[in-house]
Amino acid sequence: MKRLHIRVKGVVQGVGFRPFVYNLAKSLNLNGYVTNTSKGVTIEIEGEKVNEFLNRLQNEPPPLAKIYSIDTEELPPNNYQSFEIIESIDDAGFTHISEDVSICDDCLRELFSPSDRRYLYPFINCTNCGPRYTITLKVPYDRPNTTMSVFKMCPDCLKEYKDPSNRRFHAQPNACPVCGPEIRLFLKTDTGLKELENPVLEAIKLIKQGKILAIRGLGGFHLCCDAKNEKAIEELRRRKKRSNKPFALMSPHVESVEKFCFLSEAEKRILTSPMRPIVVLRKKPECELPEALAPKNSCLGFMLPYTPLHYLLFYYPEKDSSSPSLLQPLALSPQPHFEALVMTSGNISEEPIITKNEEALEKLDSVADAFLLHNREIFMRVDDSVVRELEGNIYFIRRARGFVPKAVSLKEELPEVLGAGADLKNTFTLIKSNYAIMSQHIGDMENLETLEFYEEVLNNLKSVYRIEPLAVGHDLHPMYFSTQWAKEYAEKKGVPAFALQHHYCHIASLMAEYGLNELFGIAFDGTGYGTDGSIWGSEFLYCTVNDFKRLAHLKPIILPGGENAIKECSRIALCLIDDAFGEDMDLIKKLPLATAMEENKIRQILKLKKLPQFSPSSSGMGRLFDGVSSLIGVCHYNTFEAEAAIALESLIEQGMEYSQKACYSFDISEKETEALVIDYTYMIKQLIDDFFVGRPVSEISWKFHNTIIKIIIELTQYFRKEIGFDRAGLSGGVFQNAYLIRETIKALKKTGIEPIYHINVPSNDACISLGQAYIVGKRLKKSI
Repeated sequence: MKRLHIRVKGVVQGVGFRPFVYNLAKSLNLNGYVTNTSKGVTIEIEGEKVNEFLNRLQNEPPPLAKIYSIDTEELPPNNYQSFEIIESIDDAGFTHISEDVSICDDCLRELFSPSDRRYLYPFINCTNCGPRYTITLKVPYDRPNTTMSVFKMCPDCLKEYKDPSNRRFHAQPNACPVCGPEIRLFLKTDTGLKELENPVLEAIKLIKQGKILAIRGLGGFHLCCDAKNEKAIEELRRRKKRSNKPFALMSPHVESVEKFCFLSEAEKRILTSPMRPIVVLRKKPECELPEALAPKNSCLGFMLPYTPLHYLLFYYPEKDSSSPSLLQPLALSPQPHFEALVMTSGNISEEPIITKNEEALEKLDSVADAFLLHNREIFMRVDDSVVRELEGNIYFIRRARGFVPKAVSLKEELPEVLGAGADLKNTFTLIKSNYAIMSQHIGDMENLETLEFYEEVLNNLKSVYRIEPLAVGHDLHPMYFSTQWAKEYAEKKGVPAFALQHHYCHIASLMAEYGLNELFGIAFDGTGYGTDGSIWGSEFLYCTVNDFKRLAHLKPIILPGGENAIKECSRIALCLIDDAFGEDMDLIKKLPLATAMEENKIRQILKLKKLPQFSPSSSGMGRLFDGVSSLIGVCHYNTFEAEAAIALESLIEQGMEYSQKACYSFDISEKETEALVIDYTYMIKQLIDDFFVGRPVSEISWKFHNTIIKIIIELTQYFRKEIGFDRAGLSGGVFQNAYLIRETIKALKKTGIEPIYHINVPSNDACISLGQAYIVGKRLKKSI
């Protein structure tokens, strides 16, 4: 006879952990109890097979559980007579909240089984699937602490909830058509909103008619239309005021996605994972989907259905047809209603995703033709995650639903601090013990709605994880909203605020992920405020926890008109020509940008270029991509961030790989500041020569990308000899470029240098807050 007191920490609430423990204890004839606490799960177990219990607890947890630690203490026998799940305890600690999870195969089968009492019920779930983070008000994770508390379980649901042998034993969102949330469909008419019966079936009919629907989902609203209906897509763009930015797509199954895009086994695995992110995939040449979904883009972003409602939109049975047979996870018969749907974020441009019915009816009135609503409240708004596949793993573009608020595990315990993030693609990071808890994608900090969203999520995560930051890290840029907010917050709380350089924090975020105290890193992006007050963005840095050294960067590029040049990249192209050839109007007239801009305007911009007060300089690598894209006629105007660079990358054909032989020339010169300067003038001259002799733009783009890789390799090898290191970090938005990151990794490995790249967070500015928090936490720990 043995008795153990066991404390389990990790993602162990909302994942069927207590039912698992209960059934495991019963199967081994053990007595005691299990309970949720605000620190995790506590178990007392007594009997002869305690060691076997402990072994299976560690090695056979529920599929959604993530155990971070198990602490045990042996106690004198207590003579327990049974094993019970007892009431949760709030013991002033913290535990990890589970991410939202896609519908499981068991619930999917029940959803389409006519004999099941939840047949065609849009909110079917169990302990293995469904909403978690989006409905959790506070911990411990019990029904009263979720937005499901307003729905009283009917006798049948309550019976399942209390039955240890049932899959819904202690499933907090448990519900059915009798007692749970419901959906309603409202169609806009000349006389106002008209409610339609049979909401899902009518919604399908409206989509088939080319209508645009606002659909309330798991973490907010989607705007939906038929992805094969070009007219509907163009209308959605017009109404949403979204010029060329790609729309997210949803297909019923992998086979549909394969009709349109190339799919590797790794990409299939990511698509079908319980997280169900949007996966950026390369289009097939024979893809039948309209170009309007992602203009000048060789890729499309696809996800699979992740809620019961999504599956119903694809497979809801017609009145006169037999119901689908889903004995296998999503069988291919019968034919789905759609091969692909547009499922883009339901928001007004640059504002956070909408979550409330009333707000959607007001703000999306000019966008949607109908509204498919439900009455299960969304506590935490969360966008869809966006990823690529890199070396068989997930490479984040946007980290949100399915991954948040999963903590990034640190290699040591650090003080409680806050990293406030940057202004674009903002996230914030809180540190608790040896975990970095990052917010979901917040967005661009440019309006009151986004700031309110930021504070809403911050207050929630501070409360759940019981964090009160002892210091704040923020960007060096004095005009960033995030900087101003962080300073005010620090002053109000009476804690120190650390101003940290943007690209330093890019590399520091890699240091946090890999548990490093120093790292040679390359940070390529568009804009970051430098320590000299100029715009940086092509940085070769050597970083430690205490400081960093700028080793090399691009020769600065003039931006005539400042911000205007970032959008109108033909302005940058003109400057590149002017720097390489002088003011040569005859040459300019032979280039594509002459058709994009009138001669009079060209002359005005060349004059503006000479006025520093109106034309700042930037060493941002993103600006070089913009300028080259315009030079060869690919894209002259960024209607969304990095549009020109994406269009340039899209020209590279499948199968092209890095080759030093297919590069342009460049020069590296020293300046008094000690940082090396990369001069791309020769590259611009050779690139234009290639264009004039009729080289394909795909080949020119390929050679340009290879040149950037060659610059990375040559400088990394140079600094390796100078400083001595065996690994190089890659961060910044430019490394979201699939060709660049993939081929750079391969090229670095060939030189014997280990490439360090992001595995838990995006490489764009969404990683900045992690770097800020890590540096502040490390410095604070040292000083305490």
